[in-house]
Order: sequence, then structure tokens, then C-alpha cells
Amino acid sequence: MKRPILSAVLVPAVVLISSGILLATAAAPTHKLGRTKALPKGVGTKIAGLIDKAGYQIASPKGPVCSIWLVKDVPIRDKFKPTLSVKYPFTAGQLVGLLQVHTKTGYTDFRGQELKPGVYTLRYGQQPEDGNHVGTSELADFLLALPAKVDQDPKPIFGFEDLSSKSAQSAGATHPAIFSMVPGGKKPIKTAAVTHDEDHGFWILNVPAPAKTKAKTKAVVNLKFIAIGRSPE
Repeated sequence: MKRPILSAVLVPAVVLISSGILLATAAAPTHKLGRTKALPKGVGTKIAGLIDKAGYQIASPKGPVCSIWLVKDVPIRDKFKPTLSVKYPFTAGQLVGLLQVHTKTGYTDFRGQELKPGVYTLRYGQQPEDGNHVGTSELADFLLALPAKVDQDPKPIFGFEDLSSKSAQSAGATHPAIFSMVPGGKKPIKTAAVTHDEDHGFWILNVPAPAKTKAKTKAVVNLKFIAIGRSPE
């Protein structure tokens, strides 16, 4: 009489284990993060000299989607204190890195504007408080993509209108091509990773970005932004 009881106990256990395997497989990330060893072609000489050749590449099961490179020592503001809407110690208009779009179609910025395959510079910007961007993001921190062929000077682009108009050329639109940044958090990022926000369908790049203040003090900034995904608004 004990053997049937033992079988009854074991069968559900096997079902549970099998279900666990299926669930784990279904929840496995579909995008992976790799590294690059060289800069893409089409980058201005002055800008190329400031960029770290060791970049990051995000790939889907179908192949590479995009690659990102960062400035070797990203300039940061001295004695910066984050606010509710501004979390990053950057200066508006400054160069942060490069973006290369690999997919032929379907790659968009955070507003859903499609970017064609090619190379773009990434500059830091802040969302204007003009009432036209309510609901776009809780943070004012954004990265703007500019066509590398028109952005050749690494110096900061001061003035939102100038920065915005140049970025708009990336998508052939009137609005700049933007990528929403995410709070870096207090815990240092030890290893670069791409994480999935399942609720919104975002793929977020998380990297420890080497930085330096004007006083030449070195630091590391937790840099996070939505590399793949668009706002539901």
C-alpha cells in the first residue's frame, strides 16, 4: 500500500519541476549584451579621439540591434546634487557617446521616431519645462541622437534650439531623437548589463561610465538609459 502513495507524491513533484523549467525558459531574456573592439566608420576625427573603442552591442535573436560607445572620461559637474527630475551630473549639450543602429527597419527613439541604420552622436539634454512634454518621462534627463556626419565638434552644443534642431535630423522630423535616461541608483554598477522592463517592454543599458570633474577628480557614474523601447504616450 505504501508504493502507490509514493508514486502519488512523486508525480506532482515532477510536474512542478517541469513547470519551473518551462517558466524559466519563457522568462529568459531575448536580448544580450556584447562588447565591441573598434569604433564605427563615419565618426569625426576630433570626436573619435575622445571615445572609448570598447563599446557595447545589444543583440536580439535575429542579430545586432544597436551599439553604444562612451566618452573615455565623461565630464561631470563639480559638487552636483541630484533633484527630483535631474539625476545626472552632466552639462546640457555635452558629448556622452556614440550610437550605431544596425537594424534596417523598426529601430526607434523613445518617442517612436524611426532611426535609419547609421552612426549618431549621443549628447546629454534636459526636457524643457514648457508644458509640451508632460508625461513623456518622470526625469528631465535625456540623451539626444545627432547624425555623426553633421556633428563633428566634440564641444558642448549650448542652446536647446540648436541642439534640438540638429538632433531632429536623425529622424527626419521636427522633434529631436531622444532616449530616456533612468535613475542610476546608489549601488555601484560593477558589470555592464542590459535589463528588461517587462511592464513597458523596455531594454535598458546599465553601464559604469568612467567620469572626471573639472578639477580632474575621477569618478564613476551609473549610466542607465532605455536603448530599445518607446513611450506609450
